[in-house]
Amino acid sequence: MKEIIFNRDDYESYKDFYVQLYRELDGKSFGDWQAYENLNYNASMLDEFLWYNNDKIVKFVFIGFDLEKIKKQKTYDDYEYDIIFKVFDRVVSEYKNFTMEIIKERK
Repeated sequence: MKEIIFNRDDYESYKDFYVQLYRELDGKSFGDWQAYENLNYNASMLDEFLWYNNDKIVKFVFIGFDLEKIKKQKTYDDYEYDIIFKVFDRVVSEYKNFTMEIIKERK
C-alpha cells in the first residue's frame, strides 16, 4: 500500500497540494497527463486523475486540515480545500482500494 501524506504546514496554498499529488502518483507516467503537472489546480481534473489511479492501493493522510473551519470557506484556500475534500470523499467511497485519514492536529 502506498501512503501519501499531505501536511498543510508544508503548503503556501491549495495549489501545492495539487503539485504534490501529481508527483506522488507519478502523473508523468500517464501520457494523457504529462502536460498537467499541477492538474490545472482544478477539482474536475483531480477527480479524473484519481480515476486514472484507481487501480492502485493508496492511503491518503491529511494532517492539519480542520474540516469544520474549511467548510466555513472564510478564505479562498478554504473554498478550494472544501472542493478537494468533497472529491476525495466521493472517490474514497467509490474505490475501496483508496482510503483516507484526516488528522486535525498538526505534529
